[in-house]
Amino acid sequence: MRLLNKVESIAEQMATFLFSKAVGTIQPVQVARELNKIMLKNKQVSISHVYVPNVYTVSLSPEDYAVLESFGETLLVELAKHLYDEGTRQGYTFLALPVVRMQPSEKIDAGLMKIQIEFKDSVVANWRINEEKLPTEDEELEKTTVLADAARLIMVSSKTVGRKTHPYLEVIKGTNEGEIYDLDKDAYIVGRQEDCDIEVRDLEISRHHLKLYTENRRWFVQDLGSTNGTYLNKLRVDRYMVNPGDRIKAGQTHFQFHVDK
Repeated sequence: MRLLNKVESIAEQMATFLFSKAVGTIQPVQVARELNKIMLKNKQVSISHVYVPNVYTVSLSPEDYAVLESFGETLLVELAKHLYDEGTRQGYTFLALPVVRMQPSEKIDAGLMKIQIEFKDSVVANWRINEEKLPTEDEELEKTTVLADAARLIMVSSKTVGRKTHPYLEVIKGTNEGEIYDLDKDAYIVGRQEDCDIEVRDLEISRHHLKLYTENRRWFVQDLGSTNGTYLNKLRVDRYMVNPGDRIKAGQTHFQFHVDK
């Protein structure tokens, strides 16, 4: 029986909230802030739990949407994880892992956002909680800063168009430690097989483990159905945007992504 049918005090519901005009283009940190407010505002109390919404649909003007949409799944997953971390920290319960969606709307003016919430246990999130053993102190991976740096990346991208850059991948831990791979092509397959663009001598890496590729002047990592998964910083990912300084973990091998200008 679905959880929604078990908890009398919570009905699957939808509500919409319109936020006041911001100065300039809406930034990811503003979306995160409003999502957090709306989550806390819409608590539903049952006999033994305090539930918060798990589905959030953000409607934006076409102009604002075009900017935020360029971050792809990276931003949506970061926002969902932000809500999950905040909610669980305060002891709240989600019917399922939170999901954040974005969509353009001609009815929304620039600088405005409309957020629709739902309590829905049938939605499947495009991310999952990392239940693996946490790295030891010397293996600690730096936490990605997509939300904090998003505004800076938007500003920098407009200044660096046409500027020659030198992306490369460095092995900072593992049997290939110290090796550097220049990324002068649009796509690279990383794995244990000899036909991979980057062959790694690690038994915990799949034959074709992950793909590193560039799209619209940004680099992405994509897991290729590997056995042990692909991690960007602390997050297990299927597809994720990579920023300079980010660390990629596959098996027991740790890479670091660099871009020299």
